[in-house]
Amino acid sequence: MKKLSIVLFVLMIAIVGCSKGNDSSSKEVKGTIEVPESIQANEQVKLKVLVTQGDKKVENADDVQFQVEKEGYINQEMTKAPHEGKGVYSTDYTFKEDGEYMITAHVTVDGDMKMFTKKVEVGKSKE
Repeated sequence: MKKLSIVLFVLMIAIVGCSKGNDSSSKEVKGTIEVPESIQANEQVKLKVLVTQGDKKVENADDVQFQVEKEGYINQEMTKAPHEGKGVYSTDYTFKEDGEYMITAHVTVDGDMKMFTKKVEVGKSKE
């Protein structure tokens, strides 16, 4: 009886371990930042991030914020991005001057925070 209990216990652990392993890869949170192709200084644009987990769009992220930094400068300010539907979170933003910027979306789902980045060019580059 004791051997049967041990075998069943080991079998249960193996089944639970295997199911969690398969589940975690399909639940990875991903984000795709979307911005207009052409961005001009002092024009308001909509910054968007499409948040998915596996093959599903995330409708209930804990928190989504954007951080925009001009190349060579550090910006600690974060702009909250409310959910607009179908896994898309967005906010309006105005780039103050021409140059290269790094947009970072900070996305928290089920307490796990991920960051997604995209580099954009605003206006004409100075050469």
